[in-house]
Amino acid sequence: MKVLVTNPPWPGPGYGARSDVRWPHKRADKYLEYPIYLAYTAAVLEEVGFRVHFLDGVMEEMSIADFAEATAEIEPRLVIIECSTPSIDFDLETAEAVKERGGDIYVALVGSHATFFHRDILAENEAIDAVCRGEFELTVRELALALKAGDDLSEVQGLSHKKNGQIWVNEPRPPIENLDGLPFPARHIVKGEGYRGALYSGERPTAMVSSRGCPYRCIYCLWPETLYGHRFRARSAANVAEEMEQLVRDYGVDEIYFDDDCLTLNKKRMLEICRLVVERGLQVKWLCQARVDTVDRESLMAMKEAGCHYILFGVESGSPQILETMRKGISLERTKETFSICRELGIKTQAFFLFGIPGEDQRTIKETIDFAKELDPDSAQFAIVIPHPGTELYEICEENGWLIYEQWSDFAAENSLIETDQLSREEVERARVQAYREFYFRPGFIARTMVSMRSPQDVKRVLRSARSIVDRLSFFQRAGG
Repeated sequence: MKVLVTNPPWPGPGYGARSDVRWPHKRADKYLEYPIYLAYTAAVLEEVGFRVHFLDGVMEEMSIADFAEATAEIEPRLVIIECSTPSIDFDLETAEAVKERGGDIYVALVGSHATFFHRDILAENEAIDAVCRGEFELTVRELALALKAGDDLSEVQGLSHKKNGQIWVNEPRPPIENLDGLPFPARHIVKGEGYRGALYSGERPTAMVSSRGCPYRCIYCLWPETLYGHRFRARSAANVAEEMEQLVRDYGVDEIYFDDDCLTLNKKRMLEICRLVVERGLQVKWLCQARVDTVDRESLMAMKEAGCHYILFGVESGSPQILETMRKGISLERTKETFSICRELGIKTQAFFLFGIPGEDQRTIKETIDFAKELDPDSAQFAIVIPHPGTELYEICEENGWLIYEQWSDFAAENSLIETDQLSREEVERARVQAYREFYFRPGFIARTMVSMRSPQDVKRVLRSARSIVDRLSFFQRAGG
């Protein structure tokens, strides 16, 4: 039986960053993350004997009609469609086109939006046969096995589906306990060519995930609430090092992005990963996401020795008041200390900031911009907080009448959706543009960036980042920012 795993089209303008993205959005440049969870899905299906195909309608810049035609040519029995809040109308249109063109095809959705609205989606859309809620790889595998055998679907955990004109919601699927038991992502099916972030400097980069679940409770964070939960689950250090070695040996990878919510939550495991990388002599650079309060000098020194050259930190705000509202759980002093150690050790840093949390005003905006300049990371991202369905922030804004939007595509993160007495949406959007200009157009920052370029790869990375920033500012302004 054939199964087609897909990242469906997301028509323009811009490119739809959906797969492996915590904040699905539209962007002007074609920097798209490797669809790592779809690659895991392909791997678990192939492991039990299915003929697995993959289509990325965004990467291939396909129209919905072209995508439906390509699907029909494959002749799958089951099609898995990843979806998101801002792209959901296109995702549902794609499902209809696939059904109309492809004949006897069973269509199942995966992703945070489908998880949160599974009942409504099934009730309102004839083309959708099922939703694989939450962490979806094993649910997809069991669904495929049941369809192949002609078994009743009521025993598939994590599945919502239609049966005899009724909607059935099966019991939830518990989180995957033994992540080492998963096969490595099927990179021979979900090929890595073309996927990269603006910060990548390698010629053949890719992404890895070494853990799932985040124990923190930030009110805006989508994945822990809808997909992977709040309990930290990690692969063993040996399993992680083995995949890194495979990537270098079999795929010629020279840079790895660890897209864990926070790679450094367990210091002992982090140190063991670094030890194994050095012991195996793996010549590969890597970058990761981390919290400022989960690293110290010892762990950062080990990470540097093992090839870590860039760390992305969620700083979020320069206002203690806003950090408390977010329930971020970090202090400005600890943030400054961590960035200082990274600079001393020669590890590049990116600071991520959010504007527009309820309670934000002009004072807290200025505190954040000033703190970003004081922190002086190697790069910074400034975003508007989007209250995605499934988050606590979404519920808070709904209850207080702060959430303003006309259609799901408004959640694509170009504009603010939160309007409070303290700050209008237009003021939030102007703050983002102001932050980018004040941070990146400082003479000192430009000079330091030029001096730090030590290789052709550094030059390429800086040029990509500069182009991304210019494109982002232009895109924001065209969108109303």
